[in-house]
Amino acid sequence: MQDIGFKYQERIIWKKPEGYIRISRRRGVLIQHPYPLYFYPDNIYEEIVVFKKDGNFKPRNKEESKIDISRFQREKWYSNVWEITNVLPNNKLSKFTAPFPEELARRVITLYSYVGDIVLNPFTGTGTTLKVAKEMGRDAIGYEIDLELKEVIRERIPVNTLFGEEKVEFLEREDAKRLSSGMRTKIKERLENK
Repeated sequence: MQDIGFKYQERIIWKKPEGYIRISRRRGVLIQHPYPLYFYPDNIYEEIVVFKKDGNFKPRNKEESKIDISRFQREKWYSNVWEITNVLPNNKLSKFTAPFPEELARRVITLYSYVGDIVLNPFTGTGTTLKVAKEMGRDAIGYEIDLELKEVIRERIPVNTLFGEEKVEFLEREDAKRLSSGMRTKIKERLENK
């Protein structure tokens, strides 16, 4: 990230409450083979690494993007460790790889973007970030190579607002390479004005 012009800002740890950790295959290995070298701990921490684009930043929609300070204090957003319950086993999204809760995306989007900004998710998965960004008045662009997730994303985000046009577009790899020059120009202009 630093090589392409971003500056490291901070690291946030997402701690999943122990009582809500999903039963995993990792835990079962030692139970089935109670010997040394069969221990694989459950991952209850994940890291969010925040980078900032260098240069002058021109915030838009400043008042509309104001952060609720009472919630910030009450839910301890000021700490670099956030305890947020992960996606539970009874949630239909839990069958997919690495789903994360909407609250996690909501906090990051709230703290690091303004209404009207573009949120980019290069690993879209089940579309959590895109869904939350849309709900919060941000435009969103996501990339996902697992075509099995296409229908899940469609179900979660039936309509998306992209540059004032109501639509969701799913582009296959070759189509994405040929993305219209007009759309590429709009995206580039929006990103350069941040």
